[in-house]
Amino acid sequence: MKIAHLVSSQIFAGIEQHVYELSSFLSNEFDQVIICDESIRHHMGGLKTQSLSIGSRYSPLNTYKLVRFLSKNNISILHCHGAKASTIGKGVKIFSNIKAVSTIHGHKKNNNAFTNMDAVIGVNKLLIENIPQSTYIPNWFNPSHIGERSSRTGPIIAIGRLEQVKGFDQLIKSWINIKENLEIIGSGPEEQVLNELIHELNLSDRIKISTNYDYNSIEDKYKTASGLIISSHREGGPRVLLEAINHEIPVLGSRVGMIPDLIASECLCEPGNQESLQALLEEMVPLLSQLNMEGVKAALLENYSVTSAAKKTIKIYEALFKASS
Repeated sequence: MKIAHLVSSQIFAGIEQHVYELSSFLSNEFDQVIICDESIRHHMGGLKTQSLSIGSRYSPLNTYKLVRFLSKNNISILHCHGAKASTIGKGVKIFSNIKAVSTIHGHKKNNNAFTNMDAVIGVNKLLIENIPQSTYIPNWFNPSHIGERSSRTGPIIAIGRLEQVKGFDQLIKSWINIKENLEIIGSGPEEQVLNELIHELNLSDRIKISTNYDYNSIEDKYKTASGLIISSHREGGPRVLLEAINHEIPVLGSRVGMIPDLIASECLCEPGNQESLQALLEEMVPLLSQLNMEGVKAALLENYSVTSAAKKTIKIYEALFKASS
């Protein structure tokens, strides 16, 4: 059985890291290739890759080129990651007998990209609640992290792309009565707007934005963080939740994605509601040092590891391969 993973982005971010780690773990089980844009191939070190300029997801020419590659290389299963890749995968199914799997990584306005696939995986339960032939396989924490318990001597942190969906503007506004230090870690189009907001609210002595951390170096922040705030309006995972728990960092945040599965309701607020977020922070930030995360971490290690995800993914591949034999 040969597996091809298809990713469409030109940026190496959450989905691409997911594919890299999953493929790395499965490398002893299957012959695999990651089909991706030339600009991110270097991030897939040690794994077999194929450069393909995706272009439009509706291009017949792109679909034809992909079908030819899959056929020439005797690919049994095409695993499409994200909506664009899955739309392309649907086109491949029209012109070939290859089994196609989709993984949904985030909320979309509709699920058209994931219909008529042979199997669908969702990284949280809500993403797949109305999709037949679907399986919940949650995201996992970074397998390269040792998971050393945070000393909780550093600032409270928030991590993510600096874009509106992450709710960092509401987080900053909600910090007005909080006396602890907050460090927002990330980069993106909202950086200037957020810095201006911090200045306008006279919070420069308590809030700073750090843009010089990448996926691997972020572990240094987890080792000392006093808490993690997730203020997102919506999430597929989020992965930072799992990484914080792996370091036994207390988490406060929005009731989105898989967060309610792991974090007590007393530590959650309504997404997109600044008043709800502010009330949560003012009540719970003073109590962060008292929150024990050992039990939550035990559940994490059992159910939210790449080992667990790989085993469930293998079962899907094997069932599809057996059905096509």
